[in-house]
Amino acid sequence: MRTLVVHLKSWRAAGLGAALMLALLMPHQASAWVREGHMATGALAYDILEQRDPEAIAAVLRLMQAHPDRARFDSQLGGLTGRDGERRMFELMAIWPDAVRGTPYAYPSWHTSQRIVSSAGSVIPFAFGGAQFEFGRNLAVTHDAAASDADRAVALCWVMHIVGDMHQPLHTAMWMSWRFPITDAGGQWAWVRPSPDAEPERLHRFWDAAGHPAELVLAPPESLEAKLEQDPPTETLDPETAFAHWVAHARELAYEVVYARGRLRAGNSPGSARVLSSDYVEQAQAVSRVQLTAAGRRIGALLSGLR
Repeated sequence: MRTLVVHLKSWRAAGLGAALMLALLMPHQASAWVREGHMATGALAYDILEQRDPEAIAAVLRLMQAHPDRARFDSQLGGLTGRDGERRMFELMAIWPDAVRGTPYAYPSWHTSQRIVSSAGSVIPFAFGGAQFEFGRNLAVTHDAAASDADRAVALCWVMHIVGDMHQPLHTAMWMSWRFPITDAGGQWAWVRPSPDAEPERLHRFWDAAGHPAELVLAPPESLEAKLEQDPPTETLDPETAFAHWVAHARELAYEVVYARGRLRAGNSPGSARVLSSDYVEQAQAVSRVQLTAAGRRIGALLSGLR
């Protein structure tokens, strides 16, 4: 019995040591989705509010007048006005937390809530990153009529962005194995090639761009696509509980699809990058598009009722 206790303590100590090393060596946080991906979620959220709660759009635009980084938005609107300008504002809000990296507005840890989804997760059973906590805090500020308009505007941008981030599976998960003893840092240290003639790229970057969305359009209500996109039962839960379900689902996708239940053989350097199968690439594109669409729909629902 004494020997067993010693082994258990040693195992836990090794896990804590690995966690500390991981925290120290984690690379600079990567963006989730390419710029166009986040912008698409913002545009879809606008389209949903336009149909369901136009007053919420007016409230968002009023709050954004007080945003402390307003000049950045004005410079990127490109002179657009009317509905086009309003929709572009939503797109810019969704990407703002990525646009301000390296400035006092940046909070790198808010972009992730990554847990190890390989068997090694039993040794280090907690998440890295503050996205789940910050989602709830920023959502509360967004809907707090007593908060300043400037604070609410900043919180709005973060709510939109965090929801988008947490629908990218590799912002919720990472892999730990003999090939990646300090994890693959959510695919940032894993290298792949999308085709035999493609240059090596990080697995995380591949998934950021997998959706390739030019625009996410709401399907006609009577269409099969609309029926398939119906909000799951989690949408009836309170926002923070629903958010936890979204994150858990993204982690499942990371295990099942991104890492293919451990069958993915990514390289640990550009020179050892493995070529992804065409089936894998097609599945990544399909999953990413569904996730981006879900994120846009959910952002719209979260902002409904804003005044």
